[in-house]
Amino acid sequence: MPNPKRTNQQLEKLYSCKYFRIFKKNKGCGLDVSVSRRYFKLAVERNFIKRRIKEIIRQHSFDFFHTDGFVFSVFRPFAELSYQQADKEVCMAVDSIFGSLNKTNGN
Repeated sequence: MPNPKRTNQQLEKLYSCKYFRIFKKNKGCGLDVSVSRRYFKLAVERNFIKRRIKEIIRQHSFDFFHTDGFVFSVFRPFAELSYQQADKEVCMAVDSIFGSLNKTNGN
């Protein structure tokens, strides 16, 4: 029996690596960055990771992350990446996702 207090959105996994996973929300829009307290005990660390991902998306003008509904789920090894490495990983994920979406849409 589902919990009525919890809004469990249907998520479709688009990309997965050892640093993070990217999901597409069926309903809703906007970018959510999920950083677990299990991996990052301090709120300062969790907020730093969220700011880093949002800044990478802003710098590369990945505006579709804000218009469509996406969820980043971040794992512990992401914190060990430098900014350049994190940037590279996010860009590779976006290329992988939208390369595969363009192939399925026939573009």
